[in-house]
Amino acid sequence: MKLKWKGIYKNEEQLEVGELPENAVKFKEPNTPSELNSAAWIYIIPVIILVCIAALVKPTYVFNMVFLDVFDIWGILLALLMVVPHEILHALVLPKDAEANIWFYPQGGMAFVHSAFPISKSRFIILCLLPSIIFGLTPLIIWLFIPMEFKKLSRVLLSFAFFSLLFGVGDYLNTFNAARQMPKGSMTQLYGFNSYWFLPQ
Repeated sequence: MKLKWKGIYKNEEQLEVGELPENAVKFKEPNTPSELNSAAWIYIIPVIILVCIAALVKPTYVFNMVFLDVFDIWGILLALLMVVPHEILHALVLPKDAEANIWFYPQGGMAFVHSAFPISKSRFIILCLLPSIIFGLTPLIIWLFIPMEFKKLSRVLLSFAFFSLLFGVGDYLNTFNAARQMPKGSMTQLYGFNSYWFLPQ
């Protein structure tokens, strides 16, 4: 996999298009990064539910579930520093022959990785979820086992896990679209900003 930093994203004309098979079907999905951000925020709800369930599993923390007491600025900053590594993790799932470009979109406060290389449905879902598993779910599970007397460490880790999970909301939307729209055995490919799926012939 060849990874390149492309800089500031301004419009779709900058993105690689590649060649689509004749039987390719466009995803029913947002058409711009701004539309993606707007559509993806609904996935904040399951993230909050997941963290609340974790707090219930760690009952001594339930009584402290006030944002100013639970969250720590260092954990939030650490999550922000993982924005580029988050995209690199996406790219690492691509096949070794793929080329991937990392773009930063300041207007939408987001970065994204783009590749026109076709991949399977299962690989695409793994690609979408891997950063949230590494930077969000795994730290949240570790947090469950940290004794409450290590309050500073506990707050940093919970903050890092929570905000890392929040930063994956666009990925959860893509995962949902792939799971719902792609038939078994199908492939997906980016063409500009949009995704297409097709059955290999």
